[in-house]
Amino acid sequence: MKYIIKKIHSDGYERVAVVKSTVGDINLSVHFFEYDEYLEPDEESQKKKIGDLLEGNVSIGLVTYTQKVDKELFHCQEIPNSPHIEAVVEVSKVVDEYAMYALSSIMETEILVEFESVVDYKVGDKISVIGSLEIADNDN
Repeated sequence: MKYIIKKIHSDGYERVAVVKSTVGDINLSVHFFEYDEYLEPDEESQKKKIGDLLEGNVSIGLVTYTQKVDKELFHCQEIPNSPHIEAVVEVSKVVDEYAMYALSSIMETEILVEFESVVDYKVGDKISVIGSLEIADNDN
């Protein structure tokens, strides 16, 4: 999917960007790496700037809290300019004990969810997760 960068912050190789989807009205704060450009905090990038396109797959990573729930799908990013996300997702495919694909309210396609510890969920389970909204930049 393609996104337009609305804001971007940098620290080393890490980037946090506020992006808007080029399709629909999806606004997200995402984290990604720019492996070939090291920057001091908030130094301006020569590779990715406000207004540029960011293309990649969104996922929820670094999940440190998870619990099976009986709730509707939802997501919220309450911390401004942060990839922190709280969401309820529905497991659609188990990859292994650390990862799965899930349906979410973030987008219409499945997203990858990666956990910091072993989990034991099955297809159809609805789970609450707290983690980081990541984007795998197709340019890297």
